[in-house]
Amino acid sequence: TTAMSTEFISFQPAPGKALEAYDPTLPPTAQPSTVPPIFLEAMAVRTAVFVEEQHVPATHELDADDARSYHWVVYASVGVSSSTQPPPSFPNAGSSTTPTASRLPVGTIRLVPPPHANHGEGPVRPHSSQPYVKLGRLAVLKPYRGLGLSRLLVQAAVEWARRHPREILVPPTPAEVEAMRLEGKEEPGRWEGKVVVHAQVGVQKVWERMGFVRDEGMGVWVEEGIEHVGMWKNVGIVE
Repeated sequence: TTAMSTEFISFQPAPGKALEAYDPTLPPTAQPSTVPPIFLEAMAVRTAVFVEEQHVPATHELDADDARSYHWVVYASVGVSSSTQPPPSFPNAGSSTTPTASRLPVGTIRLVPPPHANHGEGPVRPHSSQPYVKLGRLAVLKPYRGLGLSRLLVQAAVEWARRHPREILVPPTPAEVEAMRLEGKEEPGRWEGKVVVHAQVGVQKVWERMGFVRDEGMGVWVEEGIEHVGMWKNVGIVE
């Protein structure tokens, strides 16, 4: 899978080792040119929302899942004149500007494929017997909220996932299946559309409007000083 971009949304496949050079003590605009520009745009939005607005420590915003996750960025078209501040520029970002207008990254989301570590939330995971993906780091800059961009990002991520189930969870080879059988291990199931979100309590209703249902069994837990709940949706897959 390669990075893709339209006028309004860009897609960044799992960056992998390209994030090894990312320095979380520096802002996104000061990162090495080896870091994918779409990921830098995602981090610019996340930094503005989670670090500056919600006071999450900057060094906590990048985590171990970012390298293996898929990322989307949504843009707004903004006018540029001598009296306005130009959008941030990123290494290797290419030309996305004109003399009169520019694309400003204003929202982002990521999709984390299985497997998932337990961060201490909930006594049990009722759906954990089946593989699932996790949507997270959904963020929209304050001036652009209420415009449906969160829904647009969720739809983009979900639709991509539904059409790429084998990329989300690569099926084992026949040799791997045989080895698991000989070792008495159960063959891993394939991903069939289960999606979880760790929703901040304050935006639970946003996720409910998109069809996610709270899992009471996961309880309420605190991440970075903010209460969260678990919510699920089965989106199915496109064969």
